[in-house]
Amino acid sequence: MSYTGMYDKGDHIDTGIGGTRKINTAGKPSSGTFSSIPVIDLTDATSPSLDARKKVAQEVYEACVNVGFFYIKNHGVPDEAIASIKHEAKRFFHEQSEEDKMNLDISKNTEFYGYAPIKPKLENGRAKTRMFESINFGYEPSMDPGASTTEDNGPNFWPSEEKLPNFKANVGKYYSAVMDLSRQLLHMFALSLNLEETFLDKFCKKPGVLLKLNHYPAVVPDSSDSAGIHAHSDLESKRLRFTYQVELESLHSPPGFTILLQDDVKSLEVLSKDGHWIPADPIPGTFVVNIGDAMSMWTNNLFLSTIHRAYNKEGKVRYSVPFFFGADYDAVMETLPSCIDEMRPVKYKPITAGEYVRMKLNNTYPKAVGKVAAEVSVA
Repeated sequence: MSYTGMYDKGDHIDTGIGGTRKINTAGKPSSGTFSSIPVIDLTDATSPSLDARKKVAQEVYEACVNVGFFYIKNHGVPDEAIASIKHEAKRFFHEQSEEDKMNLDISKNTEFYGYAPIKPKLENGRAKTRMFESINFGYEPSMDPGASTTEDNGPNFWPSEEKLPNFKANVGKYYSAVMDLSRQLLHMFALSLNLEETFLDKFCKKPGVLLKLNHYPAVVPDSSDSAGIHAHSDLESKRLRFTYQVELESLHSPPGFTILLQDDVKSLEVLSKDGHWIPADPIPGTFVVNIGDAMSMWTNNLFLSTIHRAYNKEGKVRYSVPFFFGADYDAVMETLPSCIDEMRPVKYKPITAGEYVRMKLNNTYPKAVGKVAAEVSVA
């Protein structure tokens, strides 16, 4: 079976930052290569003991260097908020008419927020079906307990209270809880890189955030339609305005990462360094966290931006809720100082968090007729 797409060439995968990963179709994973996704307990991430927090950060470091993916448990997001967002996703996709959903169409938004339907797209000159539908919500300070601004990153499209009563309020409870978790993870990333624990906070006053609800209809496993999302590496926050800077600037920006809520349907797979697909099956009570291309760039390729894909293994309806977190869009991203030495010279120019992912999103959700839609979404 083949799940080739824009980045997936069959025998290898192209990353979003110019790299290539070979696919190994025979043999077992080599010694020293991960064969499962680590699970990190975040209980001590909020411990009053700095040493205890650093121990958690060390686990995060090892996961980022060796895998690029990890599960988190005891993360602090209430069970009722998780149950609620799953319920609201089903309400949005199944309790509205197609007309109601299309009134929120992403092509009508000045930003890449809104509804994206299941529809044919062009891939390598051929029509192919985008096998999931989704709704995107950007940063809203009213849903950020740590907000230091009242300004958002663009208008969100919310269903009306008449159509879906309490939808926005219930989504907001989950959004707020995961915002708290994201800021907590920022501290773990900073500590893991031998930076001050709050070093990254000042670059996330109005962060590049995207909450995405996905619905994958049931299809026959291993059919041509079973690749819900083709193999890819993540782009920071799914919305960048990256512009290359001619001169170095003194600012540093935090790494982009994704917090993924899965349902109980197996779908997500992660590509190991030696080219084996490793399952990231749902584990009750956990989220899956992965870093993106931006973190790999900002850490000078110290942290892995790992190729992953989602396809239907069980022939069941599937839902997923990824939450993308990244820097303020005007922050300049320059290689972090702790990631540079004689053996690891600077590989990337400083860039601001902006046009780069916007360009990628324009490929994913083209607004101009005739453009080829390139799938870069997360599972």
